[in-house]
Amino acid sequence: MDGRKKALARRKPGKPLRVAVCIGTRDQWGRERLLGFLQYAQKQNWQTYRIQQDNKSVLVRDALLAFDGAIIFDCLDQGFQKMLKEGGAVCVETDSQNLHLADAAVFQDDAMLVRAGAGHLRSAGFEHLGFCGFANNPTSDTRLAHFVEQTNGAGHVFKDTWLDGPVDITPLMRWIKALPKPAGVLACDDRIGERVLEACRWAGIRVPDEVGVIGAGNDELICEMTQPRLSSVVLPTRKIGWMGAEMLERLMAGKKVKEKWLSLAPLDIISRTSTDRLPAARPAVLKALEFMRAESHHPIGVDQVTAAAGVSRRTLERIFSADVGKTVHDYLVQLRLQGAKQLLRQTDMPLGDIPVQSGYLSQSAFVQMFATQTGMSPCEYRDQHRQHYRG
Repeated sequence: MDGRKKALARRKPGKPLRVAVCIGTRDQWGRERLLGFLQYAQKQNWQTYRIQQDNKSVLVRDALLAFDGAIIFDCLDQGFQKMLKEGGAVCVETDSQNLHLADAAVFQDDAMLVRAGAGHLRSAGFEHLGFCGFANNPTSDTRLAHFVEQTNGAGHVFKDTWLDGPVDITPLMRWIKALPKPAGVLACDDRIGERVLEACRWAGIRVPDEVGVIGAGNDELICEMTQPRLSSVVLPTRKIGWMGAEMLERLMAGKKVKEKWLSLAPLDIISRTSTDRLPAARPAVLKALEFMRAESHHPIGVDQVTAAAGVSRRTLERIFSADVGKTVHDYLVQLRLQGAKQLLRQTDMPLGDIPVQSGYLSQSAFVQMFATQTGMSPCEYRDQHRQHYRG
């Protein structure tokens, strides 16, 4: 009898399922997965056992317990995972590593992450792209491989040996100085994105005029406190934990899952000042841009922007589209959308007050704009980014 059959045979009706939780809480990504998993597990009344991964003797002892399942992220000991499976536990990965040891997995689609980040940098006017990641880090290596593929090997790469320690930042400063400008740097995550911004500051590189930086993960404690504030790709991290628990429930019950390997797309891109670069434009266009950035939360229109630019409306429309690549109206919508998203993510402001604070006099016009631009309602966006996932 194999391990899984043994596990099914020993289960007693009405007895809570025993689940090993092999997810570290050292960083945000582990904690978010764990929170998503726990939201689901608590509804199912599972008995959960958090497994510490820094003591091999304890790992061996824990592996001998009769677990029904295990949820795993960044498990460094493959032998432990093998013992879990031999004991009959269903193993669900919440990362794309060690898939050969998993019964199923749900994870971030890193190809889409890189495509989204690189696309944002290109659309912001950064002609040359670079990638900054960690040395000897599987996640960083995976994202780097996608970056190389998507830039056809033309991107610039730096692997930092720093990982929360006092490693010399000088090599990173030299790399940034040598980048052809204007350069957009895609950081493996927000931690390394913050370090890139620090290196730019020490090297005297102007962000975002010379170098733009975007991270991944949207850790708002990092992104909102860097100078300048860090743009970031929002990842469905807590949703990964929730959906991993869903998979685990089906497999522990002896059922099949629709997709054994499930990859999830990024949720959004939050644009902040680290990539908010003014294009090389004519003086009237720059005046229009500065006015819109300062006043977009008020109910201004193209006529007011034209007056601020000091040229005719026809002239402004023509030169603005040529220099910026979009119409005055579309740029204004973009600014208002960014402001509305921030209010929805970071405040408890009533939904009825968001339109006025975003420059709209009509709530219906605001809701229609928001749905057109994002594919969801403001309420749905707020729920998604507060990560109250229900499957």
